[in-house]
Amino acid sequence: MSFSRGLKAKASKVWEEGYNHPFVQELGMGTLAKEKFKFYLLQDYLYLLQYAKVFATAVVKSDTEELMTKFSASQHFILAGEMELHRKYMADFGITQAEALSVKPSLYNRTYTANMLSFGQTGGLAEVLAAVFPCAWTYHDYAKRLKEQHADKLDGNFYKTWIEQYAGAEFSASFEWFYDVLDDLVSNMTETQREKIEEIFISSVEFEYLFWDMAYKQQMSY
Repeated sequence: MSFSRGLKAKASKVWEEGYNHPFVQELGMGTLAKEKFKFYLLQDYLYLLQYAKVFATAVVKSDTEELMTKFSASQHFILAGEMELHRKYMADFGITQAEALSVKPSLYNRTYTANMLSFGQTGGLAEVLAAVFPCAWTYHDYAKRLKEQHADKLDGNFYKTWIEQYAGAEFSASFEWFYDVLDDLVSNMTETQREKIEEIFISSVEFEYLFWDMAYKQQMSY
């Protein structure tokens, strides 16, 4: 198994705790309280704006046209694909974009995005990829599993669109290239340097767990 594909196993405990979190499981069953999803939706909308900026820093750090294209394409997908899903759900709740932007990011949200942006400013491309990778990978993995687990009840689920988008081939393709690029970036690293990349990855998986927990509790701070 390559370095990048082995990262999931390195974070297996918190990865599975994220999948088994009540927010994720109730999302799959369609029983998640809409107020909790609304809280998540608004916080995640703000999160994605910062997440997209991390990809912009990666474009600047890229030294090949191919990498610049990949990172800029991912940034476009976030802004035009993922955020469009959020806008549709916000419309269902009667929330305007202006109202969404007036919401303050939670402490957990700010800490997670600040962590990623710091690697965007001070780290190399391997550090940047390790920081952003868990967001895409956990979402795709969780959504695929929810879709399979609740296949017979998905049609009546308010969150069907969310599940299908993140489980879909288009979303998978938006980050599939991360694996090979990260493997290439760490190929000449020492074991100590690789361990640092693993630590960054695991920290972002932990932040993902905290984001679900924050949304479930509708918690702005400690």
